[in-house]
Amino acid sequence: MKKITILLLLACATLYATPVSGYFDVYLKNNCSKEIEVTIRADGSSSVSKYKNGDKVKVPVKVGYEVYIDGKLFLKLADSDSGKEINLCK
Repeated sequence: MKKITILLLLACATLYATPVSGYFDVYLKNNCSKEIEVTIRADGSSSVSKYKNGDKVKVPVKVGYEVYIDGKLFLKLADSDSGKEINLCK
């Protein structure tokens, strides 16, 4: 009985430690001198937002999502982008 309990505890711990959804957060910051239009494309759909100068927004994304600024591809997101602040102007 103790072995079954230990196995169940280990299985539950593994489930809670593994991100199920695959989403992670990035912080998009408009450090441009003007308002910009940001499009995030993924899985055949897209989301469009406008950010004013100085805006910083937390956005849930997945690996492979694409960030477009004013219609031009800016970045394709990777695991290494998790938690990062991404400046939208270079």
